[in-house]
Amino acid sequence: MDGGSAKHHVAVSSGDLSVPFAHQFDLDDALTMPEDVLARHQTVVRLVSDMPEVDHGTGSCSICMESLSPSEGAVASRRVSCGHVYHRDCITDWLLNGNSNSCPLCRREISGK
Repeated sequence: MDGGSAKHHVAVSSGDLSVPFAHQFDLDDALTMPEDVLARHQTVVRLVSDMPEVDHGTGSCSICMESLSPSEGAVASRRVSCGHVYHRDCITDWLLNGNSNSCPLCRREISGK
């Protein structure tokens, strides 16, 4: 095992139906999970909404690899405190599901400033 992680392959069955799925347990994640998931979600949403909007981004979002240029109905991208730009939904998901509050590119801590 590497870094406290273990992968388990489990088959769930109900009557005649057997559905295999992979479940990964990460001890580090389990030990560092926030006690209040709702509070964590509210904090991340507030942090991202406070980030400056970028209406005419160039290049691509390094999380989803899609263009940052605005398209019809798309929400503005967000600039994190280190200056990198991501789609609003991408950086929100990164912060909610990642292991830290760091920029995906430079790993600098993302702050509300």
